[in-house]
Amino acid sequence: MSTNVTRFRERCRCHGVSSSYAFPVDPGAGPRPFKLPGDPERFGRPRAFDVEQLTVELSFDLAVHAVDATATLTVARKNPSAETLVLDAVGFLLHGVTDGDGRALEHRYDGDQLHVTLAKGAVGARCVVRVRYRAVPQRGLYFMGPAEHRPARPWQVWSQCQDEDARYWIPCHDFPNVRMSTEFIVHAPEGWHVLSNGTLVSRAPVEGKHGMNPALIGATGPGLERWHWQQREPHVAYLMTLVAGRFNEIVADMPSLSVRYYVDPGREEDGKRSFGRTPEMIAHFETLFGVKFPWAKYHQIAVHDFTFGGMENTSATTMTDRILLDARAALDNTADDIVAHELAHQWFGDLVTCRDWSHAWLNEGFATFCENLDAEKKHGWDEYRYSLEEHAHGYLSEDGGRYRRPIVCSTYNNPIDLFDRHLYEKGGWVLHMLRCELGDEQFFAGVRRYLEKHRGSIVETRDLLRAMEEESGRSLEGFFDQWVYRAGHPEMDVKASHDRDSGLLTVRVKQKQTVDAVTPLFRFALDVTVVHGRDEQTHSLDVSGAEHVFVLPCKKAPDRVSVDPRGTLLATWSFDLPRDWLLDALKNDGSSVVRFRAAQALSKRDEPTAVDALAAAVRGDEFWGVSVEAAAALGAMGSRRAYEALATLVDVAHPKVRRAVVAALGEFKSDAAAELLAKKLDAGDASVLVEAELARSAGRTRKRERVWGSLVTALGRDSWRDVVRSGAIDGFARLRAKEAISLIEPYSSRSASLGTRRTAVAAMAELGHKDRSVREKLEALIDLNDPYFTPELFRSLVRLGDSDALGAIERAVAQTIDGRVQRHGREASRALRGEGGASDELRRLRDQLEQVEQRARALEDAMATLEAKVAPKKPAKGAKKAARKKAASPAKKSARR
Repeated sequence: MSTNVTRFRERCRCHGVSSSYAFPVDPGAGPRPFKLPGDPERFGRPRAFDVEQLTVELSFDLAVHAVDATATLTVARKNPSAETLVLDAVGFLLHGVTDGDGRALEHRYDGDQLHVTLAKGAVGARCVVRVRYRAVPQRGLYFMGPAEHRPARPWQVWSQCQDEDARYWIPCHDFPNVRMSTEFIVHAPEGWHVLSNGTLVSRAPVEGKHGMNPALIGATGPGLERWHWQQREPHVAYLMTLVAGRFNEIVADMPSLSVRYYVDPGREEDGKRSFGRTPEMIAHFETLFGVKFPWAKYHQIAVHDFTFGGMENTSATTMTDRILLDARAALDNTADDIVAHELAHQWFGDLVTCRDWSHAWLNEGFATFCENLDAEKKHGWDEYRYSLEEHAHGYLSEDGGRYRRPIVCSTYNNPIDLFDRHLYEKGGWVLHMLRCELGDEQFFAGVRRYLEKHRGSIVETRDLLRAMEEESGRSLEGFFDQWVYRAGHPEMDVKASHDRDSGLLTVRVKQKQTVDAVTPLFRFALDVTVVHGRDEQTHSLDVSGAEHVFVLPCKKAPDRVSVDPRGTLLATWSFDLPRDWLLDALKNDGSSVVRFRAAQALSKRDEPTAVDALAAAVRGDEFWGVSVEAAAALGAMGSRRAYEALATLVDVAHPKVRRAVVAALGEFKSDAAAELLAKKLDAGDASVLVEAELARSAGRTRKRERVWGSLVTALGRDSWRDVVRSGAIDGFARLRAKEAISLIEPYSSRSASLGTRRTAVAAMAELGHKDRSVREKLEALIDLNDPYFTPELFRSLVRLGDSDALGAIERAVAQTIDGRVQRHGREASRALRGEGGASDELRRLRDQLEQVEQRARALEDAMATLEAKVAPKKPAKGAKKAARKKAASPAKKSARR
């Protein structure tokens, strides 16, 4: 779940829920290690029996958030000498364990696992185990309804089993190396809709009462209905699903597939707006992968307070209702990325499933890459490549500011620790680079071979490697070794120059990353394109060492030289190229990658020609992503010339570009910028995201007297997902006005929206540095079971800089059973103990650097003004001849000597 200039994105399982404020980091310290003290190395889980079939019949006790259930398991023996079937089952009240004929089975239960004694037998011999129990799940199955802080929240029951939470409400083998068929028979209040995996076998009234006020829970009466869902094709435990509540159905069936969306009554249009491209995506992915959609149906359901953005349960995806877009939000936002992501999992993760969590990038990397493929289908290559650029930014931020690790990593505390930007964004980038390496024909043929060969089974990374090698005839072990099993990426420094006399082009290439036990020197082919007018020649340069110098024949000075013009390499880039090459690239190159990299490089050249070129790109580049980068480059310049250019662009038509212009204006600490942003904020904007950015940037100007009133007004505005209010809170934080804490604090309470709460606690920490009262208020908000809010709270306590918060954080880590809360708490503890975290001195130096930059920009503006005043005026018409005569006079010649 991340936010950036162009998207307001939910991500299915990414545990690094992003924030405007990350853990403070000493930039000179290098990446932190991923491993935390005590983290074990974990491998696949052994099993003496395979569960082949699981049937669960249950009813809800809504009053106490419990289920009464019977689970019937058909198991097949793998080990002939084994006598014990081990099932994961946490916190159950057991009523009985019997065989298929009702005979009691000897068993032992320790509160976490159920050990059932079975007679020895031949390999493959089957038996039935039936478990009757009551569970009040702490995780895995969630009961939602009205609460003191959410009085209007409807009643819903929904499951979330990944990674290993099915065990809290179903006795099972809760690890992804066993696939089984499943059935759910659910007794639910009449009028509710029940969704589960597979095919609906039956729905009928049944005797009994749900015991609640029908009006309160959205039921149509006091009775119950029996829903029977059957998933015949085997899948793993974490993909089981159950959702029950009052929903309205939207039918979007394809000729041979049931496609439905379920939303709260009254949100049908939002549902169509958000899910509407699903059939198109299914058809596209079937074509790309060469494998038909593998399940009996595809239904998506949006629920309240879901613990992730979405979950790819087999044939039935659960989504957070936060992805639903109203008409205004849809102006410059989309749910297509998460819809495509979860849909792609039906092949990658559901049809073929990672054998253990260390290989989970085979699920998440593919699903993230498919977001890019859908963007390419809908909008073209530019959108595909810019989506990858945004993903690269997410990964690079985590790698540089949080930790570095290989994609395949077996050292972790909880499986959720691995669901990060290395797994998602870097995993997706590896597939993009593999696509570029092999070409589309061989790459997608390899994908098809991988899916067909391993259909309905579990996989590890070498299975994908072998499929790609078999299809392409290439050796790919080196590629996978450096990109998947090693960590980091190339940190590139590229300098190019042309010598007219010798007719040679020199390209100097350096890999600047620190090489260590996990980060290698990378080997790759680097494309360099030399352009003379319409003539382009591409050279493929083999890079394998820390530094290379390539000398290429080039008789005529080129118009430009483009490095990695198609954007095939995941790297950080520093370019030293002649200004004229950059200007030509920004204006004329056919690759949007080359153009937006030229814009980024020109940010360091605060010259009139560069400002004019960047402004022209903001105004008129054919791809909005280049315009966004050009606006950011003008903001980074920070000069008066750059401000004047941006001020003329603040009403640019494209909302994503307009938002980027507004963000760039926030770089200017001037009265003029503050007044312009406040005026625009007061007027509002058609785009809710632009309006939020106006508030944020107004605060960044640090002009309290100019923007305070506008921020107070914006704080009271309701909007989709409260983004305008969140922008105002962030604006107050950027304003560095400590007195704003009293305005912000009410929005940290549980009655506020999730996004607003997260922004509020981050702002309170920013404004209340080392303030004991602020620390105590933040500590009081720690929620052991909230994996979205509490990690942000931990980050905020770190930014607050008060080590006395350690006690509260470490108590929370010890008490919670939520893996994300544990991981972020442990990282916060490491940062507060000074193990790679930022010091007060670093914070002070950051502020001083900002002041020096402001003074330098003011001095540059003053010099430019002085130069303009003393520069000779252009001669009037008819005066040129007289001027030449005067210049040729003896006195003038003497003066020149």
